[in-house]
Amino acid sequence: MLAIGLMSGTSLDGVDACLVDIKKGKKCKFNIVHFTYVPYDKELKNKILKVATNKPCTVQCICSLNVEISKAYVSAVKKLLKDSKVKINDVEFIAMHGQTVWHNPDSRDNYESSTLQLGDPSVLAAAFGCKVISNFRTMDMAYGGSGAPLVPFANYVLYSSKKENIALQNIGGISNVTYLKKNGTLKDIVAFDTGPGNMLIDAAMRRLFRKDYDDCGKIAKRGRVVEEVLQELLNDPYLYQLPPKSTGREKYNDALLSEIILKIRGLGGSDTDIITTLAAYTADCIVLSYEKLLPKIDRVIMSGGGVFNQFIMERLTNKLPCIVEKEKNYESLEAFSFAILGYYTLQGVATNVPSVTGASKPCILGNITNPIIRGEI
Repeated sequence: MLAIGLMSGTSLDGVDACLVDIKKGKKCKFNIVHFTYVPYDKELKNKILKVATNKPCTVQCICSLNVEISKAYVSAVKKLLKDSKVKINDVEFIAMHGQTVWHNPDSRDNYESSTLQLGDPSVLAAAFGCKVISNFRTMDMAYGGSGAPLVPFANYVLYSSKKENIALQNIGGISNVTYLKKNGTLKDIVAFDTGPGNMLIDAAMRRLFRKDYDDCGKIAKRGRVVEEVLQELLNDPYLYQLPPKSTGREKYNDALLSEIILKIRGLGGSDTDIITTLAAYTADCIVLSYEKLLPKIDRVIMSGGGVFNQFIMERLTNKLPCIVEKEKNYESLEAFSFAILGYYTLQGVATNVPSVTGASKPCILGNITNPIIRGEI
């Protein structure tokens, strides 16, 4: 069976598309056949960023954006099929995460606990004539969970070990970790967002250098860490809060960045020092989370766009007392994971992990959009 997983994360850079081969059996096997990445064009990215940063925007704009993002997903699937030389008729289903524009897992300020991922599965179902599974987060939240992180189930399927305690660390817009206890069960999983990933770094790069990101961490490697500001950032109560917990752009936003820039400049720091300090913040949040919130770790497997940042990777390698390595499919892991989640949704299997999200019970994640007409009334 072939399936497609689609992911666009909080970094807002584009769409990851992963073609997955699924071999059914007592223990299913999942293998990546092909992966492609399609960046958002600048206009679409700016529209998403406007909504995601809670800037004034009309309902009409959001409604249109929902379809525009769907069309970007369609383009990504077409490229994936073309590059892999696979026909859509051979694909059983598409699992799409959607583009998160708001994630508020806690009721506060008179707003309900809620999440919103844009991208209409009907557009993909109509374009390709196959089942689409989407909207993975809301059922977990309906049962009182935070709706994140969701990939721990897939991580368990792919990486659980009888010999090692493994931490799977993803650095996207937000950083998140899944801890898999040696010889453990689903109930033993610990997973949570460790703090910012590339989000603050990318925002600072756009503001200060007019670039979308720090290519390979080159700018971060040229500056110095402003320790006074870094230590203040590391005093954030969220970092010491016990899981389950998740965070997002609602916390690591433009207002926080402006405050950080002001403080670093007030201490004589340069724009380069700002990027260096933010990169150190991402790395040190991970280190602190491991030290304060996780048991012994034997191996850390890294994934996500942050893996390209050499400053972050070197800082983690130097500070963590265990093996740190890149996942061989580090770019495609999240899209791969949603294909796995989609498969189990179709099998009627619960894939949230209540000990991770805080949900009151296990539940089946995702809505199924089926374009196939099986009969008429």
